Amino acid sequence: LEVIQVKNWKHADPWTITVKPSPNLPNDQAIRLYPSTGVFEGTNMSVGRGTQMPFQVLGHPDLKAQPFSFTPVSIDGMSKNPIYEGKVCYGIDLRNVTPQRKIDLKYLISMYKAFPDKEKFFNANNFDRHLGTSSVRLQVIQGASEEAIRNGWQKDLEAYHVIRNKYLLYP
Repeated sequence: LEVIQVKNWKHADPWTITVKPSPNLPNDQAIRLYPSTGVFEGTNMSVGRGTQMPFQVLGHPDLKAQPFSFTPVSIDGMSKNPIYEGKVCYGIDLRNVTPQRKIDLKYLISMYKAFPDKEKFFNANNFDRHLGTSSVRLQVIQGASEEAIRNGWQKDLEAYHVIRNKYLLYP
């Protein structure tokens, strides 16, 4: 493997994909939202698989008070058997939001608060495996704020930043 550094490019510079990294990450918006919406794969929410907007919409059939709706269907090459196939899911549309350059927990916290049966929101083992810890799930259940959850990451995140510096190609 040879890594070739790009001249005059910085890590924060925007980049537009030319090839989809996955059938369910069809565009830049889905890719930028994925750190925040991918965590929903460990819940009983739909992330829009079975639509043309995966990871850009979130919903569930029981969230009828939410402002947006979509109906997952089988799509060859994308999602053959999506969760809630053929059922109307109510939720939120993130196609026009500006994604944060971080895991944005406000969607997770707000969808948990809106979910009618809290006991069924998380698939605990799957969610914890996605995040590598049970602490986020437990803090959301306990009603912690996004700031409090994020503060719990600081010490480990700072240690990680020190380690990763030797591997960075770009400032």
